[in-house]
Amino acid sequence: MLTLFATPARASLIAFFGGERAGTSGGQFLRVPAGARGIAMGRGISAAVDGASSPFWNPAGMELVNGNDRFFLSHMAYAAGIDVEHAAWVHKLHSWRVGLSAGVLRSGDIVRTTELHPDGDGFSFDANQFLLGFSLSRQLTDRFILAGTAKMLQENLDEFENRGLFLDLGALYFVGFNQARVGFTVRNFGGDLRLNGSPPAEASVQGNWQSFSAPTIALFGFAYDFGGAARRLTLTMDFNHPSDDVESLIFGTEASAWDRLFLRAGYQSNMAEGGFAAGFGLRLLEGVRTLRLDYAFDDRGALGGMHIVSLELGK
Repeated sequence: MLTLFATPARASLIAFFGGERAGTSGGQFLRVPAGARGIAMGRGISAAVDGASSPFWNPAGMELVNGNDRFFLSHMAYAAGIDVEHAAWVHKLHSWRVGLSAGVLRSGDIVRTTELHPDGDGFSFDANQFLLGFSLSRQLTDRFILAGTAKMLQENLDEFENRGLFLDLGALYFVGFNQARVGFTVRNFGGDLRLNGSPPAEASVQGNWQSFSAPTIALFGFAYDFGGAARRLTLTMDFNHPSDDVESLIFGTEASAWDRLFLRAGYQSNMAEGGFAAGFGLRLLEGVRTLRLDYAFDDRGALGGMHIVSLELGK
């Protein structure tokens, strides 16, 4: 357990609990983030979300997209040679914003091993995962935005698979002082996950597969901008409360120059390993069209450093 503001002479003022819940949820692909900007800022941008990656972080951010359409693509070189791809489209429809999002995790071929063949029996299998989502957002007042996402997850493991339906809820509130804003989101709220069919005869379990809850995550954050369009510094702080791990604080920053060049960094506390991320972004403007390229490096400790590249195109 990690404590903050503690001294040897007195107990901590803030303590984070939940270590005993680690590893109790299924559907871990739902926890893999999408987009270099959010990852570079520590994975906690519930109040600083923008662009077409919003459906993955806080769908209320879709209301901040300029123009009628925005497209988003992201590639992550994940651990163990696994590739993760995300894509999204945000469209203005009268007084609403609608979004379509998708994600794919490709495991590649995994060598099948047995007790008699620990180095492989000549066969292989895969463990691919797929995500589809539909988002809606609306600005209810000049300060308050409410949004939601319905999504479906499918996990494939060899000849077995499971599916689950989940709901994300998000909100943004502009305090009214400069660009200070508060964000709140609950992600992956839904039923339990369980593989279909019966376990193999040689499996140690009897009957049906065991079910596991989804990795529900609640984030409450604050963001504030210093400066103007020529030079701007954004500071963010999020309180992260997952259902299957310890709570943490996430700190992020983004410095921009002329809304063209962006430098970012973030840190997540309470991580056993890693927790630091950084990156940059470039925005190119051509008339009414917008093109933004983002890169992030995410330190995951024993899993190594992960590289993420994202592209946004809008009009």
